[in-house]
Amino acid sequence: MSQLTSLATRARSAIRSLADDERGATTEHVIWIAGLSALALTIVGIFGPEITAAAKNVVFK
Repeated sequence: MSQLTSLATRARSAIRSLADDERGATTEHVIWIAGLSALALTIVGIFGPEITAAAKNVVFK
């Protein structure tokens, strides 16, 4: 099993165990926020220079 598969399996297991927690919705929201934040940071890290360059080239008429 590759390390990525192993990590994904452990993450799924942890999320499932937290979802059964009595604080359910709050825990689930925190997990979603963390995941979406990581995704946003990844996208900015990859496409940041292009986004900045495009923003600098915007001309309002």
